[in-house]
Amino acid sequence: MNKIGFIGFGSMADMIASKLLEQGKIDDHMVSVNTRTIGSRAEELAKRYPNVSFQSAEELAKECGLIFICVPPLAVEEAVTKISPFLRKDAHIVSIAAAVTIRRLHKWTDRQVSRYIPTLTSETGTGISLVVHGEGVTEDNKKRLEEYLSLFSTVKNIREADIDAASNLTSSSPGFIASIFEEFAQAALRNSSLTKEEAFDFLIHSLVGTGKLLLEKQMTFEETLQRVATKGGITAEGADAIRKAAPQMFDEVFVRTMEKYKEINGAVNRRKNGIHE
Repeated sequence: MNKIGFIGFGSMADMIASKLLEQGKIDDHMVSVNTRTIGSRAEELAKRYPNVSFQSAEELAKECGLIFICVPPLAVEEAVTKISPFLRKDAHIVSIAAAVTIRRLHKWTDRQVSRYIPTLTSETGTGISLVVHGEGVTEDNKKRLEEYLSLFSTVKNIREADIDAASNLTSSSPGFIASIFEEFAQAALRNSSLTKEEAFDFLIHSLVGTGKLLLEKQMTFEETLQRVATKGGITAEGADAIRKAAPQMFDEVFVRTMEKYKEINGAVNRRKNGIHE
C-alpha cells in the first residue's frame, strides 16, 4: 500500500495523521513527515508511533503516493515546486491551504491535485471535510482520499467557487462559535452573580445538547427555536433581539473573511510573479 506523506506538521497535519493511525486504517511505517523543525507535535507522534519516518522533502516525494501539503498559503508554491521533480508519476498532491486554487496547484506540478479544507472538530470524529478534486485525479485516488477522510469526518465534494464561504461554515466556524458564546457568557456575568465557570459550564452543556438534537433528531434550527420559544415568552424575546442584531454582524463576518481570502490569494499570486512581501 502507498505511503502517505506530510509536508509541514502543524495542528491539522497532526490531526489527520493521528486520526488515520488511531483508526488502524494505516500502519505507522506508512507515514512519512517532512518538517523544518521537529516540534512537540512531531515528537509526540514519534513517541506514540515509532515507525513513522522523518525525511527530507525529496525522499518523501520519491516514496509517497499521497502527499498532504500542510504549510501556510504563501509557502505552498515553494513546497510543491521543491518536491515536484521527485514525485512518482501516480502521486496525488492534496493541499489544505486556504485561497490556493486548483489552477495554481496545476501550474506548480503536473501531478494529480486536490484541495481539502479540514476542521478542528474532526479531532472528535465529527465535522465536515470539504474536498475539491482537480481534473485528472483518478477515481481510485479520489476514493482513497475520501475513504481516509471519512474515518473522522463527513466528506463533502464542493464547487471550488463556493469553498471560501463553505470554509466559514466548517473550518472557521468553531472559532466563530467560540467567539459568539464567549460574548454570551460575558453578558451573563455582567447581568448576574454567576461565576465564569458556571456560565461556561451551562453554555457548553447547552451547545452539546443542541448539537445532538440537531443531528440525532434531525431537527432544523427553526424547529429547535419553536420547541423552546413560546410565543410572547422569555426565550422568544431573546431570540427576537438576536434576529434583529445578528444579520448585520454575520454579513460583516462574510464580507471581511471573503476580503481576507482575496488578500491571501493576491499575495500568493504576487509571490508567484516574483514580488515578495
